[in-house]
Amino acid sequence: MADVRGQEIAAEQGVVDRVYELLEGARERADELAGEGHRRAAGGPATGLVERDAMVHRAAVRLRSLDAEAEGIVFGRLDFDDGETFHIGRLGVRDDHEPLLVDWRAPAAAAFYRATPGDPLGVIRRRVILCQGPKVIDLDDDVLTPEKAGELRVLGEGALLAALRRSRGAHMRDIVSTIQREQDEAIRAPARGVTLITGGPGTGKTQVALHRAAYLLYTNRGRLTDGRILVVGPSTVFTRYISRVLPSLGEESVHLRALGELVEGVTATRRDRAAVARIKGDDRMRDVLAELIWQSPPTAPQRLRLVYAGQPLTLDARHLAAARRRIRTRCAADGTTPNAAAPTATAVLLEALWQEVDGRHLDRKLFAEEVRDRDEFRRFRRAWWPPLTPTEVLRWLADPARVVGLDPEDAEAVAATYRNRPDWSVDDVPLLDELAELLGRPPAAPQAPEPEWRLRELTTGTRSVATFVLSCGLRNGWELYAPHLSTPFALAGPGIDNDAVVAAQRWAEAVILREGHQVVGWADGFDPHGEEGYVPVLAEPLPVEEAEEDSADDEPYLHVILDEAQDLSPMECRMIARRVEYASMTVVGDLGQATHPLAAQSWPQLLARIGKREIRTLQLHTGYRVPALIAEYAARALTPGIAPTRSYRPGGTLAVRRVDDLHAALRDELQQAPHDATVAVIAADDRTETITPLIDAPGVAVVPASLVKGLEYDHVIVVEPAEIVAAEPRGMNRLYVVLTRAVATLVVLHHDALPVAL
Repeated sequence: MADVRGQEIAAEQGVVDRVYELLEGARERADELAGEGHRRAAGGPATGLVERDAMVHRAAVRLRSLDAEAEGIVFGRLDFDDGETFHIGRLGVRDDHEPLLVDWRAPAAAAFYRATPGDPLGVIRRRVILCQGPKVIDLDDDVLTPEKAGELRVLGEGALLAALRRSRGAHMRDIVSTIQREQDEAIRAPARGVTLITGGPGTGKTQVALHRAAYLLYTNRGRLTDGRILVVGPSTVFTRYISRVLPSLGEESVHLRALGELVEGVTATRRDRAAVARIKGDDRMRDVLAELIWQSPPTAPQRLRLVYAGQPLTLDARHLAAARRRIRTRCAADGTTPNAAAPTATAVLLEALWQEVDGRHLDRKLFAEEVRDRDEFRRFRRAWWPPLTPTEVLRWLADPARVVGLDPEDAEAVAATYRNRPDWSVDDVPLLDELAELLGRPPAAPQAPEPEWRLRELTTGTRSVATFVLSCGLRNGWELYAPHLSTPFALAGPGIDNDAVVAAQRWAEAVILREGHQVVGWADGFDPHGEEGYVPVLAEPLPVEEAEEDSADDEPYLHVILDEAQDLSPMECRMIARRVEYASMTVVGDLGQATHPLAAQSWPQLLARIGKREIRTLQLHTGYRVPALIAEYAARALTPGIAPTRSYRPGGTLAVRRVDDLHAALRDELQQAPHDATVAVIAADDRTETITPLIDAPGVAVVPASLVKGLEYDHVIVVEPAEIVAAEPRGMNRLYVVLTRAVATLVVLHHDALPVAL
C-alpha cells in the first residue's frame, strides 16, 4: 500500500506542479501586460488602459494571496463514470484551453460537495488532496459507486475527521476542501431575497457564510465587486478571528465589520452591563434621541443682547426657549433636520428681536437685513444653533435630566455610562447611527486650497490632482498623469531624455490633444506623489467635477451577511436596516445562543425588525466541531424547546471539578494544558480582570464570556459557571455558548454550586 500511495501522490504532484507552473506564467504575463499598458498608453484613451491596469493589479493580488495559503491551491479530484476527471481548486486554471483546475465555486465542482453514495451524481471516486503549499503530502478517497470503481486505487479514510481534529490556530481556516452537502446547498443558494442559515454550535454557520460571500462574488462579479458585500460580526475579536478566510479564497473586496465598527470613525469593543444594554437596545431610545436633538446644547449662550436704532434689544433664557420651540415646530412641518435648520433659526431669532423693537418708524425688512449681517448676531447664532455631531449629542445623556421618556431609574442608569467614560460601548453604536440620521448632515464647510508645503509633503499614499501633470520619474522617465488618476496613463519613449523638458512637453501636448484638450502653456505643479512637475494651461478649462458627498463606505451595499444575528437588539436592527434597504441578505444564527436581553423570540420577528419578510430557510443539522461528549454536556444548558445539534465527531474530553481555590486550580490546569493546541480561559466578564494577571503561559487567551461567541479553541477552561449565569438575564444561553467553544477538551472549574441543569 505504501508503494501505491507513493505512486498516487506522485501522479497528483505532477498535476499540482503543472498548476503552479501555469500560475507563474500567468504572473509573468500580468507583469508584461502592465508594462505594455504603460508603453501603449499614448496610443489610446486613458479610460481603457486604467481599467486594464486595475484588472492586472487585482489578478496579481489574488495570485499572491493564493500562493501564500498553506493549504495549497489544489485540494480535490473527481472521477466520473463516463471517464471524465476534474481537479478542484481555489481558482480555475486552463492548460491549452482545456480546464486543468476547476474553481470550487463553478457549477462543475458542485458534485465534489453534493455527491453521496445514495445520489452519486455520476461520481465514482472523490479524492481530497492534502497539500502544504505546492507539495502534495497525502490523499484521502471516498468511493461513491464501488461497483464502477474498476481499477481505481482507493487511499485513506476520514478526510473530514482529520481536518476537524487539527488544531484550531489563532485564526479561522477555510473549509473549502471539506464542505459537506447541506453546507454546500446553503453556500450556493440564490443571492436574491433573504437566505436564513440556522444551526447549532460547530455546524459551520460562519464558515458557510464566508464561503457564500466568495461564491456570490464568483457568480455575480460584475454586480457585487468593489466592496458591495458587507459581512457583519458580533465583535472585533470575532472579526479578527475570521479575517483570513476570504483572502485565502482569493476575495479581498468584502467589507468585514463588527457591530461596534458600523459607524464611521467609531470602534467600540466593550459591552454595557445587561441591564443597561436592555435600556439602550430598546425602541424607546429612538424617542429619547428624537427629543434630545432639539434640546439646547450645554455650551449655548443664554442671552442675546444688541442695540438697534438706539434701542437695547434683549432675548433672555425664556425668549430663547420659546424661539427654540418655534424652530422645532417649523422643522417638523417641513421635515428639516437640526443640522439643516440654521436658516430657520436665523429667521426665528430675527422675528423674536423684532418683537422687542419699537418699530413704528422702522422698516422691518431693513431691520432684518442689517441685524443679520452684524458680527455679534452671527456669532450668537453659530453658538446658539451650532452644527451637531452624533458623538457630542450622545454625551449630553450624561445629564439624566436630558433623558426624556424613561423612568428616573433607567435614565440614571443610562446617564451613568457616559460620565467619565471616554470610549463608546457596542450598545452605543446604534444610538450614534440613529443620531446621525436624526441630526442630518451639517452643511459642508468651504474647502481652502491646499498650501504648497502640503502638496510637497511626503505621504504614505497618493493624492488626487484635478488636472493633467507631467513629471519625470526616476524609473520610467517622463510620465503623464490624467486628472484624478494616481498612476501615469502615458510614458514618453526612450527618445526623450530625462533632461529634455521642452521635448517632453511637446510630447505631452500631443497626447493631451488626442484626449480632446489643447495646451497653450505650462506652469509649475506637483504630481499625485508630491513630486515637482509641470501642469498644462489649457485653451478651455477642464469641467469641474462636483465632490461626492458620500465616501465609498456610504455606497449602498448589495448583499449583507449578518452573522450571530440572533442577538440583535431592536436598535441594532434599525442600524442594520439602514444598510440593507437595497440589499439581499444572508442571515446566520442560532436561537439557542441568543443572549441579548431583547433578542427576538423567532426568526420572523427578527427579520421584521430589519424590514425583511420573505425568507428562504436552510437548516444545518450536524455539528462538525464540537465532539459528542462535550456537545451532550453543553446541551443541558439549552432553552427548553430548542433541539440539540447532532454531533459528527465522536469522543472528546470532559472534566468537571469542584475546587476550594479557583485560582490555584486554574494555575494547575494551565500547567497540564497541551502546548501544541489553542487554549482559552473563559469566565464572567468581571472575573476575567482578576484572572488575567495569573496567566503566565504563552498563547493562553483569557476571554470574557460576553465576547466568546463564534470563537473556537482546542482546550477550554471554564471558570465558575454560576457567575456566568448570574451576570445577565439569559445567563443559561450564555453558558451554552461558553461550553460549546471547545473542540477537543473542556474543563469546568467551580466553587459555587453548578446551575441546576448541569
